Amino acid sequence: MSKVRKLPLLFQEFPKLKDHIPWMPLTRVTPVQKLKKLGKELDLNELWVKRDDMTSDIYGGNKPRKLEFVLAEALQQKKTKVITYGGTGSNHCLATLLFAKKYGLETILVLWDQPVTAHVQRQLLLFKSLGAQLIHLNEFDYNKLPDHDKIYNIGPGGTSPLGILGYVEAALELKKQVDEGLMPEPELIFVAAGSLGTQAGLELGIRLCGLRSKVMGVRVTAKEFANADLVATYARDSYTLIKDYLGGVPEPDFRDVTVLDDYAGAEYGAVTQDGLAAIELMKKTEGIQLETTYTGKTLAGLIDYTKKHDLKDTPILFWNTYNSVDVSKYLKRGITYRDLPEVFHKNFKEDLLHKK
Repeated sequence: MSKVRKLPLLFQEFPKLKDHIPWMPLTRVTPVQKLKKLGKELDLNELWVKRDDMTSDIYGGNKPRKLEFVLAEALQQKKTKVITYGGTGSNHCLATLLFAKKYGLETILVLWDQPVTAHVQRQLLLFKSLGAQLIHLNEFDYNKLPDHDKIYNIGPGGTSPLGILGYVEAALELKKQVDEGLMPEPELIFVAAGSLGTQAGLELGIRLCGLRSKVMGVRVTAKEFANADLVATYARDSYTLIKDYLGGVPEPDFRDVTVLDDYAGAEYGAVTQDGLAAIELMKKTEGIQLETTYTGKTLAGLIDYTKKHDLKDTPILFWNTYNSVDVSKYLKRGITYRDLPEVFHKNFKEDLLHKK
């Protein structure tokens, strides 16, 4: 397993950024791996995965990459608390809470409802176990929070011009792995499109580093929040943040952005049959665990797309943004749903965590 980096590739490529963009080391280089068994099942000879489930031993997935930039700014600004937002099963909220706690920051989580699953129940108990202040979106009033000047605001999914740089960095990391011969240059990269920071960062990053890959976002939330125009806007906003330090690199063209629409299900967090089938297939063939909200749907999109196109020998990369660290170690013994604010008790009408 590679060690946490001391300096991001982004700063090595564009040294002026170091003096203007906050950053702290939270993640390590994640491996690329050929999916031979899954590829055989799908008749794809060059199917690969980027193992971002292994970004950190604290909590893996895509969120720590964004937090390297946004938490660094929170600490730079001498904040004592962070506030962020997500569904009741939000992985972003859990990642933010874990890393903020490590660096002595208190966390306020503003949560909205999503379909209740065992995952949602576990997340809520984890939030409480780790000491977060929990507020339901329907009861949230930012103006009623004390000490505004000490709170650092992190958007849903960690998506902001600054947070997006985490996946600009990830694109440079992939380019280095391609240059080192660890995998062929992917023609297509499939990634979940939720708050869009991951896709926007990859879109900007591949254009800055010269990869010719096409990013295929797979929408997992409502189209008004996840579409190609928004991806392009977010990528441009991130470019604008850093353009003065890129040595004259012109603004890339973001007109050719793709977000696939057919795999999200009825609502954010809804479990889909295609997603479940994709999760089962990945687990059976490669032993890699995915989940129902993001990565299962993304793989379902990849499977469907490759069935409809002749891509047998095309290098294709599935970007695994899930966390593979066992988080059960963070659950505090004795914590129950009764310890949560009452507004969240409705998520525990049935005990799904211990259901056989």
